[in-house]
Amino acid sequence: MKSILTLSLLILLAFCFSCQPVKTKNVVDRVYELDPRGKIYVSRTLIDTPPKTVAILPFHSLIGAGRIERSRFLYNRLTGRKREDPRPLEEVLRRSFFGQFAQLEFDHVKLSRIDRTLKREELDSWEKIKSCSPSRLGEVLGADALIFGQVTNFDYYYAFLYSQLAVGLSMEMVDAKSGEILWKVRDARRDHTVRIVYDPIALTVGLFQVGFSLRSINMMRAMDEICRELVGTFPPPLGFSADPAGLSGTIQQKPAESY
Repeated sequence: MKSILTLSLLILLAFCFSCQPVKTKNVVDRVYELDPRGKIYVSRTLIDTPPKTVAILPFHSLIGAGRIERSRFLYNRLTGRKREDPRPLEEVLRRSFFGQFAQLEFDHVKLSRIDRTLKREELDSWEKIKSCSPSRLGEVLGADALIFGQVTNFDYYYAFLYSQLAVGLSMEMVDAKSGEILWKVRDARRDHTVRIVYDPIALTVGLFQVGFSLRSINMMRAMDEICRELVGTFPPPLGFSADPAGLSGTIQQKPAESY
């Protein structure tokens, strides 16, 4: 009887703590949603002497504008597009990330000002931006740190009674003066939908639910979630004792590998 009471209290405490709003998922969330955590690197410099002003540069897409696995034709039919163009995708994710990042204790350069400045300096492509030194970028943009972002995943997977939405980003913050990597993360948000059926009626309902999970609004929610979680990995300001991202144990002195 005593053990049952103890177990009940533990379950109740876990439920109470799970009701508190947080920016990032815990272990239970990731196991339940089959969404493993990505790689995170936080420099000690970012914690001790964080930059004041940050500029979020245009993102670069490593994939197309999105696809249903093994069926580009089906994706284009669903979206009404004749061909894929990654540029709108890059900008949507950049603005989604900016919206979450603006809540942090950093001054930020407006995206429109960044774009105008880069165009004036003839830095109108990802290759030109990456070939430019951080010190020059920081000087022309008036920023102490720069954030680079790459879209690594943007996929719709569909297989009868299973579907998956995947959005992935690879991000890094670089000190404009020294070129040191202050923060680096690579992660993906995966939203799974699976149905198990035993009769024709359940099969019909399951097919409808799985197909309905591929709506564009669900992909937009996944985009917002991955940006919120990545922003949640930034360390809190000095003097703020909370650790909302669970960063303790993830801070490294130097990147162990390139990712």
